[in-house]
Amino acid sequence: MSTIEKLREVILKMKKKNITAANLTPEARFLQDLSFDSQDQTEMLVLAEEAFGISVDFQEVKNMATIAAAVEYIDKKTGINILSALTNN
Repeated sequence: MSTIEKLREVILKMKKKNITAANLTPEARFLQDLSFDSQDQTEMLVLAEEAFGISVDFQEVKNMATIAAAVEYIDKKTGINILSALTNN
């Protein structure tokens, strides 16, 4: 399962009414498109820590705006080489 697929599952577990799998594109913005507030972002990050086995530095991610940015951060924390993953598909 790719990072974005796993992150989508994490976000869908939050059960926000306006969020569907179709909303969770790489370009989706947490505040504008998904109506996340700071509590939602914190919940997502805590769930991501559990799902990916990482420790999130909340200062590093406080300005993270999109799903793609979250995936990039998670991949960096888990040691996944994004270019390698893209070329092996």
